[in-house]
Amino acid sequence: MQIKKIITVLILLVFGVSFAQINVEEIEKNAVENPQEYFYKYLEIFKQDPSKLNQQELNQMYYGSRFVKSEYNIKDYNDDYEKIWKIASRKGLSKAKAEKILTAAEAAYNKNPLNMEILVSMVNIYLATGEKTKAERCILQNNTIIKIIDESGTGRSENSPICVITAGDMMTFAKPLMMRGRDFKQKDLKTDKSSILTQYSNGGASLFVKCIGCFNF
Repeated sequence: MQIKKIITVLILLVFGVSFAQINVEEIEKNAVENPQEYFYKYLEIFKQDPSKLNQQELNQMYYGSRFVKSEYNIKDYNDDYEKIWKIASRKGLSKAKAEKILTAAEAAYNKNPLNMEILVSMVNIYLATGEKTKAERCILQNNTIIKIIDESGTGRSENSPICVITAGDMMTFAKPLMMRGRDFKQKDLKTDKSSILTQYSNGGASLFVKCIGCFNF
């Protein structure tokens, strides 16, 4: 399963009818005051079997991750890109190349299993090395994150934005509107210490996206 395919599925899913508002204040409070209970416990379950977490627990884990100090940040990802993720994302990854980067990739994954690009790369690595069970687990984790975002909001109004956790995710959702033509516009509606709410539009089409904890990197 390739990154572009998963991103396409993600964009299609956001127009589903099921959604729940994300209570950023409550999620931040829980994550800051008791990260062991409200983040790390859920994360360990997620790494083994995401289906054991309910939607509220998944929301707390995923969006709460922005309020807990991470072992793996954007700089680490960028540093690893050339030696791990660029190689792992290539179509037709060979077993030899996959085995060469496997140890480093697993170490990075274990520090941040909520990064969808890392998850897709891990699927490619495990499929290349013949570890089907591990590949399927990473696919389940990735699909679970897609579901979390899908059910966060419709994206059709300021009161029901799609909620993501990185600026890169915001641009992923904005890209279809950007490609429609020269009338693309971006307007930041609300920015506070925890989140950015942005409206993307092009002609008559409009999309509202909230980045939760975007300043906490």
